[in-house]
Amino acid sequence: MKFTPGILRAAYDFLVTTPPFRRWNLPPGEDVDFKVSKDLVCIGTYQTRDDHTITLSAARVCHTATLIVTMAHEMVHLAQVEDGSVTRTMHNAAFRRMAKVVCRHHGFDPLEF
Repeated sequence: MKFTPGILRAAYDFLVTTPPFRRWNLPPGEDVDFKVSKDLVCIGTYQTRDDHTITLSAARVCHTATLIVTMAHEMVHLAQVEDGSVTRTMHNAAFRRMAKVVCRHHGFDPLEF
């Protein structure tokens, strides 16, 4: 499947309506910039400067299931920026705690998240 920024936004919009994301007061999809890259190494990234940007790699994301899991992972990073729990360590204790909740609600494998 070929992913587009619109498909990424639709995945985000779906996830943001589900627990635990719906309790985290994340911005609506129209306030997030979605990009598709061709990165062979990094499956997904979240960046913030003046806006929220989520980028997923078309070279690494080839299935809908991978899209949803990767989007959820990047949404945890976004939630950390929103709640102030982000630190220099990308996957800090707060990230791991939030990720565990996401995995429990969605049935994701925490070791692969």
